[in-house]
Amino acid sequence: MKKGIHIAILLVLLQTGAATLNAQYQDHRNRGIDTLEVVLAANPPTGAKLVSVYDNLMWGYLQTDSEKSMNYARKCIATAIPHDEWQAVTNAYIILALLQYGNSRYDSAEVYYGKALDAAGQMRDFSRKYNETNCDNMLSSVYGNMGNLYNIQGKYHEAAECYQKALKLFEKHGWAKSQAVAFSNIGEMYLCMDNYEQAEINYVKSDVIAHRVNDTLLIAHAKRGFSQIFLHRKDYGKALENAGIAHRYYFAYPEEEANQTVILNILADICIEGYGDDLRAEEYARQALVLLEELDIPREKAISLRLLSAICLKRGEWRKAEQTALEALATDDSEPANTLTLYEILAKAYSKLGNSDKANEYFDKHNTLQSSWATKHYQSAIREMEVKYDTEKKETQIVTLETEKRMLTWLSITGGGILILGLAVSLLLWRTTIQKKRHAEQQIKQLEQEKQLIATQALLDGEIQERARLARDLHDGLGSMLTGSKMNIESLKNDVIHGKADASRCDNAISLLNNSTHELRRIAHHLMPDALTRFGLKTTVGDFCDVLSNVSFTWYGNDTRLEPKLETMIYRTICELVNNVLKHARASQIIVQIIQEPDRIAFTVQDDGCGFDPLAETKGMGLQNIRTRVASFGGIMNIESGNEGTEVNVELKIED
Repeated sequence: MKKGIHIAILLVLLQTGAATLNAQYQDHRNRGIDTLEVVLAANPPTGAKLVSVYDNLMWGYLQTDSEKSMNYARKCIATAIPHDEWQAVTNAYIILALLQYGNSRYDSAEVYYGKALDAAGQMRDFSRKYNETNCDNMLSSVYGNMGNLYNIQGKYHEAAECYQKALKLFEKHGWAKSQAVAFSNIGEMYLCMDNYEQAEINYVKSDVIAHRVNDTLLIAHAKRGFSQIFLHRKDYGKALENAGIAHRYYFAYPEEEANQTVILNILADICIEGYGDDLRAEEYARQALVLLEELDIPREKAISLRLLSAICLKRGEWRKAEQTALEALATDDSEPANTLTLYEILAKAYSKLGNSDKANEYFDKHNTLQSSWATKHYQSAIREMEVKYDTEKKETQIVTLETEKRMLTWLSITGGGILILGLAVSLLLWRTTIQKKRHAEQQIKQLEQEKQLIATQALLDGEIQERARLARDLHDGLGSMLTGSKMNIESLKNDVIHGKADASRCDNAISLLNNSTHELRRIAHHLMPDALTRFGLKTTVGDFCDVLSNVSFTWYGNDTRLEPKLETMIYRTICELVNNVLKHARASQIIVQIIQEPDRIAFTVQDDGCGFDPLAETKGMGLQNIRTRVASFGGIMNIESGNEGTEVNVELKIED
């Protein structure tokens, strides 16, 4: 296994930069590190020449010997700073960051990238030595690599910001290949977020530029992305076509071993999922494993092993499927999607092997990881990026208005100095200026409110979508698995002769599965109650209150359906207010009332509990979140509380 980090993954698949770091690596490697070692030992140079030697050696050893590469990078920094060789310092910090990145020490890598940014900034202070192109080249390299670092950690908002900063520099200088790589990176980021529409848009941009500059490696990156998108859409013909092109181009580059393993695994996935061809799928997966014997890429090896274990499961080789899946988990369990599939394979394999304890253990692991991943994989990240685009436009308008405001303020002060030209003219100018100033301030305030409302509405939309998706996953995915397990156990109980103890254990297992299924449906219903969509607000709130013994519910007025987002907000707000009373108020009675009129809807949650100080309520996040939700719909919320209980009133307008 190679001792250094793998250049193909770190510097080609995800790299951006005007002159890519992979090109730098190849250039420095070709200069002969052995010759430079001899020069250092026999007659070492000084000053800038010594910095150049260290620079070549740290790049030359990057793939083959990480310790030497790190050692020469540190020597380069120590030697370069006194001589103001800031480009070499920037490169050295990038090398140190890449070495930390390659060993999954992401926090350390981020620190070094921060230092690289500072060093690249120092280059601008030496304009005679470094022109604007040099400075932007180094900055774009740092931003691109930082984007990769955030991308692999799932920090997509930070990754997007870095990629956008790099893209601006690429577009400024017309660096077409770098733009293609950046769009490919952004497409990869959207793939990780399961936003296939945006991923396709960015891969198309990358593919267009790649064909224009006739770079087959960049074309391969785009085609690899398309194959994953079409595989997700179950368009297996197009997925296979694009993967085939990427496969042909990647294998034309002997140094692209890492990307070769990636495309082999994608081809295996297409064969087994799309065509049921387990023989070809196994061939591709084993080819990837042969390449991975020489590469230190645990994540990709775990994917290859997962594919082989799925093939064994399909063939009914339960024990072999179990062993291969366990080997995959031991290799790498950092990729949630891959790990979820492995848990499912193990649960099915153990079920077929008759090991119900192990089967239940991996069902539980699957359930826990799925819930955790769904929360972290929140689609509000996508909404956040859309909001960021809208708010940036608002902020641009705000800056313009702030400039106008300052100018008008200056004019109002200056107007006092020209009173000698005529009091009447000065008063008129002052009055006009003040009016414009107030108008500008009102516009600024309105834009700020619009920006906040956009952000809140986007967050609520993301929350509703994620709750609905998670409810479907729990009900349709894990629910069907639990039902299947119950049927298997019942079949096993009926088909095999047991003693009383065995029969009792089967009955206990069936009872446990029944309880688990009921609990799962209750959780899914609470996440996104089906009754709200089917029957409306009155029925759903009534059902919620009926379950609680000390809660009474009354509806007054019309019973017409509202806009779905508004109904969801009202239902969630009432649930949260009632739950707050149950947790904190020690109340014996809770009254929920809803009044609906043609142009408004109002609701009240009242209790006879211990009450609280409304002025101190902002210290907690619960009521503050409710206020924010109500405000995003243009509503008004009032709280009255004392020793005899608390009353919360909310009023909202109904749009035609």
